[in-house]
Amino acid sequence: MYQLINHSRAKFKQAVALATINLKSFPHRAIASSVSILSIACVAAVILSVLAMTQGMVKTLERTGLDDTLIVMRAGAVSELQSVMFPVEVNILANNKQVLKNSDNQAMVSAEMFVNAEMSHIDKSGEKHIEKLALRGISKNTYGFRPNFNMIAGEKFKTGLRQVIIGQAIARKIPTLTVGTTITLGGARWLISGIFTDNNSVFESELWADIGMVQSDYQRGNTLQSVRLALKANTDIAQLNQEWQDDPRLNLRIMLEKQFFANQAENLTRLIRWIGFPVAFIMALGAMIAALNTMYATIASRSKEIATHKAIGFSAFSICFSILIEALLIALVGALLGILPLYFIFDGWTASTQDANNLSQMMFNFELSMDLIIQTLLFSITIGLLGGILPAIKAMRLPVTVALRDN
Repeated sequence: MYQLINHSRAKFKQAVALATINLKSFPHRAIASSVSILSIACVAAVILSVLAMTQGMVKTLERTGLDDTLIVMRAGAVSELQSVMFPVEVNILANNKQVLKNSDNQAMVSAEMFVNAEMSHIDKSGEKHIEKLALRGISKNTYGFRPNFNMIAGEKFKTGLRQVIIGQAIARKIPTLTVGTTITLGGARWLISGIFTDNNSVFESELWADIGMVQSDYQRGNTLQSVRLALKANTDIAQLNQEWQDDPRLNLRIMLEKQFFANQAENLTRLIRWIGFPVAFIMALGAMIAALNTMYATIASRSKEIATHKAIGFSAFSICFSILIEALLIALVGALLGILPLYFIFDGWTASTQDANNLSQMMFNFELSMDLIIQTLLFSITIGLLGGILPAIKAMRLPVTVALRDN
């Protein structure tokens, strides 16, 4: 047993010594390995981008909504944009005994209007730009449902005037939109009166304005699209839903606000993964093939060197180990080339995507966390390992006499 352990240690030391020799000579083969390095760099960049985009959107939507707030829409509507409700329904909902009341003994209810608005503005150079953004018509009650709401510039809009406040995400994405800027919404001119934050939630991707002005400008009469209700603790949601389903005056769909946005996050991230990961997988196959070709070419050009190593006593395991270490080094260099530029340039960068439900832009920040970087590194190293296994086996089995006759 003792001899077996010593023998294993000796073989491992031998493998490490040969791998060290190969790594020291690697710079001379770096140009020949550049195709593999660049291929893996591209794969790493795509994988990390997809992961960072997904995590950024998920975190944005996770920060949105409250656990004790119920969002109510028309039955069958999967988004606020598809819903239509009326004031009489709001009154019925507000009078339910499970709805909290404020200090003035008024029901804590927020009726809101949601519009996919085409916004046009003129930048400092005089060029006109058009963006599709979410315009939310709100009342003073809405602020009570946004505990993280905070004005960071300007002031809240005034009721009865064409004024809007914009989310910080929009202000970051479109820097020309500042307090005092005039924009066009629905064919009318609106003044940006302030900029707000809301804990980096999806609401920061919206424009907020007086609900009456939005209804008037978009010719919606007195209709609205969603109602938010603050519920008492331990409310039985299923029982409340059944009560409203049995009411012939109502035709509603209810859901906790937190769950509503969690479902949206799931749908969006599923779409990104369906598109992004197949592309990354195809690129990964290409990178693995490039790594295979590189390592096979390396073995062909170094056949006499490998034969010499075998002739002077290096084991087949040492040869295989050194080839795999070189393949992993190529993968590591490629991964770092793909990851580092993204980390230094795009970490925290504000991006936008089209929300399939609301047909408007949703802004979010790229989240390049250490967990995602480690996942990308492991994926890249796996590509290098798979690309090096077959060449390593070939080098291990290469007969000394055949190798010495080559060239």
